[in-house]
Amino acid sequence: MNDIIYPTVDLFIYDLRDGLGDNPEKVQENWDNFKQKLPETLHNRLKFDSGFESEYEELLPKKNEFYQFSNQGYEGFYYPVRMSDMYGLLLDCSVSDELTPQPAKCIKQIKGEIKRRLGESSATLGQSWLIYGQLPHPGQNPEDVAQICYKALFPWANWQENFRGQGHLLGGTVFELDCFKLLLQETDNQSEDSVASKSRVFDSHHVIIVLYPTANAAKAGAELYSDWMRLFAYRAKILWAYGQTRELKQRLKQRYITIQDCLQQIYGNQYQNLPLNKLKDILNQARHIVSDYTIDVDDFGYQLRTIAINLDNYKKRLEIIAEKLTSEEFSAVGTQLTDIAFLANFSNLVTDKYLRQVEKDYENLSPGLQRLEFAIATIRGLVEVDRARQERRFQNNITIFGWGLAAAAIAASLSAQFPYVIVPVEVLTTETTQETNAIASVELNPSLSASWDAAFLSLLCSLAAGVLFMAIAWLWIKRKEK
Repeated sequence: MNDIIYPTVDLFIYDLRDGLGDNPEKVQENWDNFKQKLPETLHNRLKFDSGFESEYEELLPKKNEFYQFSNQGYEGFYYPVRMSDMYGLLLDCSVSDELTPQPAKCIKQIKGEIKRRLGESSATLGQSWLIYGQLPHPGQNPEDVAQICYKALFPWANWQENFRGQGHLLGGTVFELDCFKLLLQETDNQSEDSVASKSRVFDSHHVIIVLYPTANAAKAGAELYSDWMRLFAYRAKILWAYGQTRELKQRLKQRYITIQDCLQQIYGNQYQNLPLNKLKDILNQARHIVSDYTIDVDDFGYQLRTIAINLDNYKKRLEIIAEKLTSEEFSAVGTQLTDIAFLANFSNLVTDKYLRQVEKDYENLSPGLQRLEFAIATIRGLVEVDRARQERRFQNNITIFGWGLAAAAIAASLSAQFPYVIVPVEVLTTETTQETNAIASVELNPSLSASWDAAFLSLLCSLAAGVLFMAIAWLWIKRKEK
């Protein structure tokens, strides 16, 4: 016999309210996406602006208010809350008949009713399933019933591979099953019930199955919904943050390759053979990468702190649940066996594997930023030195040319001060005459081309003076640089 009395399925869904660096438009978009998981009649009743840091606040107007529904043999409720930077939604659904035992495989139909109400909406952070009910016969094997429930919820899942622990809650038997897979590359075999982040970094499903011995125990256990809401939220946030670090690590490793290329181009004396334009290209490339790399490293550190904070909250919530189960609030149930130590297996896994891995990755990847900044500083210095060298060379050329031009100008002006050459003439006559006013014919000796020789000599002197002083200026600059 594998029946359950009043089988109930609770789906805890978690969405991101605001992430690091989200602007008001993004926060509003996240709010709108979360509201799509709720009936439209509830949208105007929900509280959006519930404070900057609301650790746990119900989003319906009245305290402990549930929006109930019933449909064709099923009943349930919606319970939305805000927890700091997350939204949480409990969607509860069960059969309407609270007394008649139902086959364990009816979990499949209950899940179908939940999925129908959610439509195409999916969780952005994560989700957990809680199945509970009462075993009608004391002789039933709880594990057999739990396996049927799990198979009805996820037909493709493997109980042995996904089993994480077993314990007791108010006399009932508790089972935990979990499947977490990283999806850094797109795959085609995605199941419709897998929870995936928006960037498809991971797929995960988490299931808790509680089979109580009595109706009173089941009713008392149902009052733990707010504790489950918090506990599962911390769990979802840890896995989501871990998935984000895997994606960031992949991006940072690719950018680190570019960093290495930049460094290799300036190692040794290779940079001396690189033209200024090439150095500028390397510098611009490094500047572009340092911006992206800095953002990713900061985000990596933020996700690391998110894991640590939520891990601590998870441990504290486990302690609160354990204390509550031994309080007077549950004394009416009787001295029932309670042992939820198995839930600490997840926190141990996070401490020993996820958190340690993220810390090591952060330590290994952070120096890349320092090396990149060193590369930028080095390349910038090379560019400035090369630019200064070119500017100094230009100034030296201007100085040398100026000296030569000045010397040539001075030489030209001095040569202009010398008297013109007096050309001797010879008077030619053919006969003797007594007339004093008679005009005699003359012949220049030498010819008129001699005046051009004077101009040429002046130009030659100017050029010689200019070249001489340019040479003197060049020697003076070289000696000064030494």
